[in-house]
Amino acid sequence: MPAFKRIMDWTLLLLAVFGSGMASADLYRYIDDKGVTVLDSRVPPQFISRGYEVLDSQGRVKLVVPAAPTAAEREANRAALEAQKAQDTADANLLRLYSSTADLERAQSRQIQQIENQITASKASIEDLQSEREELQRRAAQAERAGRAVDPDVLAELAAVDSETARLQRLIGRKRQEIAETYGDFEQQRERLNFLLDDE
Repeated sequence: MPAFKRIMDWTLLLLAVFGSGMASADLYRYIDDKGVTVLDSRVPPQFISRGYEVLDSQGRVKLVVPAAPTAAEREANRAALEAQKAQDTADANLLRLYSSTADLERAQSRQIQQIENQITASKASIEDLQSEREELQRRAAQAERAGRAVDPDVLAELAAVDSETARLQRLIGRKRQEIAETYGDFEQQRERLNFLLDDE
């Protein structure tokens, strides 16, 4: 009889232990292949990457395990990290160059002035070329009026003058565009610098 009692005592103890463990066991909620929400004592391996929730015995969510990122999401995250790194580097350079917007304004004025000086020099060169062209045309006209063939060297010089004039005109056009782009670039830098200085 005592042996029977000991067996019963152990049986009751085991039931108490395992019974309480089962009562407090977690449940897992996940979505299966058919899009159905499943509650189970475990998550099948093929569904783990989709994410799941861990619920306590009262049905309360204890933990949310997010779905593993897709290849596209991983690439987007990588690109975002690289963009942030580039922005941090640009911000550091901006703060190193300019301690205030007044510094930036002075830098803008210097850069614009340099470009305008190049435009002014190109215009002066075009005026010199026009004077040279007029002289070459005068010599060619004299030869024609005298009934002589125009010197080939004069014609070659005229062609060279016209080519150089066209090149300088294109350069002026590019420099004017550069001025517009410079204003735009400095405006973006001004906005970012104001943001960084305010943030400090």
